[in-house]
Amino acid sequence: MTGEVALSLGASGHSCADPRHLNLPAGPRMRFPAGWALIEHPVQGAILFDCGYGPRARDAMRAGLRWIYRRAIHACSSLHTDAATLLHQRGLTGDDVRMVVVSHFHPDHIGGLAQFAKARFVAHAQAWRHISESGWLGLLHAQIWKELLPEDFAARLQLLDDNGRRALDGDLATLGEGWDLFGDGSLHVIGLPGHARGQIGLALRTRAGERVLLAADAFWRREQLDRQQELPWLTQRVAMDDAGAYRETLRRLARFRDTHPGAWVIPSHCAETLALWRQRHPGAVLEALD
Repeated sequence: MTGEVALSLGASGHSCADPRHLNLPAGPRMRFPAGWALIEHPVQGAILFDCGYGPRARDAMRAGLRWIYRRAIHACSSLHTDAATLLHQRGLTGDDVRMVVVSHFHPDHIGGLAQFAKARFVAHAQAWRHISESGWLGLLHAQIWKELLPEDFAARLQLLDDNGRRALDGDLATLGEGWDLFGDGSLHVIGLPGHARGQIGLALRTRAGERVLLAADAFWRREQLDRQQELPWLTQRVAMDDAGAYRETLRRLARFRDTHPGAWVIPSHCAETLALWRQRHPGAVLEALD
């Protein structure tokens, strides 16, 4: 059917954190895959939603403040887990990727961008403005590493702003407004503010007829949609651009899930959701075991 796409999930690297940082019950450190998605569009070709860690992120994390980041969250990234490497499982090279939709500019989402030399990039104008106008201290606090961006990133960048945003309809209506990326109803970009300035998600329908919302870091673990508890103070300070917007985004996504029982709401870092997708869709996960 028109507007439907093939979807595969990928994981390029991972980090670990104490569950109490998310106000979840105490226990062993949780593993958080650096998730991304491959969308195969019948007309537009191969599209990525984020790309996980990659070579430039590994290089950056070898010294200085980036090394402290790696040690603090136990970040791990290996060559055989890079998105560009895993795409070979679909017979694709980095040059085959036509577009990368950047949910936000944290290193575990943009670390592999330089491997996609022919792709256009899509991001929210507010996110790019924040990068362009911030000094080094502001970028440090926002966890944005500009050295991960390709040198010609700005020349290949398409920005989404208020001019193109429209009210969503059909089963996406409760999510408010968004952008019809190609004008064919196949991919709708959704604003998901809170965690990062200008964070966006992506709504699509698979060839199997499933509604999917790729939710980036609107939340991290699927049980957060059920609990909807206040995050600890330190997590809010370190991992939130706007705590109030985060809570509202979480409520909006929970309403969407509750009113669309068959829909998938997929955060970028939930290992359990990735396992469920693998179980339901054998062969539709691109990842390497390390």
